[in-house]
Amino acid sequence: MSEDIVQSDETPPNQFKLFIRKIKAFFRPVGNSLRRISNQIGGLSLGFFRSPGLIFLTIVLPIILTLLFGALFGSTIDTNYQLDVLDKDQSDASIQFTDYLGNDTGLMIEVLDETSINPVEWLKENTKTILLVIPMNWGAFINDSDQTDLTVYYDHSSSSAKTTLKIIEEAVIELNFEILAIDNTLGVETESLYVTNLEFIDSLVPGIIMISVSTIALITSLSYDINEKQSGILRKFVTTPVFKFEWVFAKQFWQIILAFLASTLTVLFALIFDFQVTKLHPAMLVIIFYGSLTFSGIAMILVRLISNPDGVMLASVLFTIPQILLSGALIPIDTFPTFLQYVARIFPIYYLTEVMRALMLDPSQGVFWINFSISTVLAIGFFTMGIIVTKWKQD
Repeated sequence: MSEDIVQSDETPPNQFKLFIRKIKAFFRPVGNSLRRISNQIGGLSLGFFRSPGLIFLTIVLPIILTLLFGALFGSTIDTNYQLDVLDKDQSDASIQFTDYLGNDTGLMIEVLDETSINPVEWLKENTKTILLVIPMNWGAFINDSDQTDLTVYYDHSSSSAKTTLKIIEEAVIELNFEILAIDNTLGVETESLYVTNLEFIDSLVPGIIMISVSTIALITSLSYDINEKQSGILRKFVTTPVFKFEWVFAKQFWQIILAFLASTLTVLFALIFDFQVTKLHPAMLVIIFYGSLTFSGIAMILVRLISNPDGVMLASVLFTIPQILLSGALIPIDTFPTFLQYVARIFPIYYLTEVMRALMLDPSQGVFWINFSISTVLAIGFFTMGIIVTKWKQD
C-alpha cells in the first residue's frame, strides 16, 4: 500500500527541459562545425597577412589596374590637334579655308610665314608629324571650278597625324558640297541599342573587377592548395573531425571576402575618373561570387592534375595573361580580328564581364540571360569538379 502511494507521488518528467535538451543535441554538431570553419578562416587570414604577394594581388593590383587603364582610356580628354599650314597661294579662298579649319573643326592652325621652305626637311627639322600645303593659284582654280588638290605631308606612324588628316579630308568634302551647291537632303539619325549609355570608364570597371577577382581567386587558391599539399596538411585532415565540406566552405568564404574587397577598391578608385556609381546593380554581387567559384575550382583542378608546384604556377600564368589580353575585359573585343573574337569566348571571364556590363545597361536584354546562364554553368561546373578531384588521402 505504501509503495503505491510513493509511486503516485512521483512527478512526471519536465517536458520543456527535454525539448531544450533535444534542441541543444540537434544544434551541437552545427555549432561544432561553425567553430571548425571559423578556425580555418582564421588560419587563412593569418596566412594572408603574412604573405606580401597575396596582399599585393588583393589590394594593390585592383588599384593599379584602375588607375592605369582609367588614365589611359577611362577619362574624356579634350585633345586639340595642331596643324601647320604652308599657304603658297595667299588668296581669299585659301585664307577662308584656313579660317574654316581653325574655327569649325577644332584644329589649332599655325600658318607658316615662309613660303619657300621644303616641306619634308621642315618636318624633320621641327620634329612635326603633319603639314598642309596649299599650292599657288589654288583659289583661282576653285573659282573656275577646276580640279585642284591640296598636299598633305604626314608621318604614317603617328596616330594624331592620321586623325588630323581625316579632319582635313572631311573639311575638303564639305567645301566640295558648297562649291557644287548640293543640298544635304540625306541625313543620319542614331538611336542607342540601350536605354542608357555608358562612358568608357563605366564599361571598363566590370572588366577590372573580374580580372582582379579571377586573378586573386586563382593565385591565392593555388598558393593555399600547394602549401597544404606539400606540407601534408590535407592527409592529416583525414584524422581530424574536420569534414571536407567545412574545408571547402572556409576557403571559399575567405575567397569571397577578398573578391568583394578588391571590387570595392576598384569602384572607389574609379570615382577619380567620374565612374557612375548609379550604374551598379545588386545582382553584380552574384556575378562576383560566380567569378570566385569559377577560378577557385580551376585552381583545385590544376593542383590535382599537375604534381609539380612550379608547373602549377606556370600553368596559372599561361592561363591568366592570355585571358587578361584576349578576353575583352580590358580591351574592347570589337577591335579584335574575327579569329580573336572567337578565342575570347574560350575564357570564362568573357561571359562574367559581359554579364556585368549588361547589368549596367538593361538586364532584360537576351544577351544578359545567355551570358548569365553560361556563367552559372561554368561556376557550378568548375567548382564541383574541383571538389570531386580533391582527395585528402591521396594528397
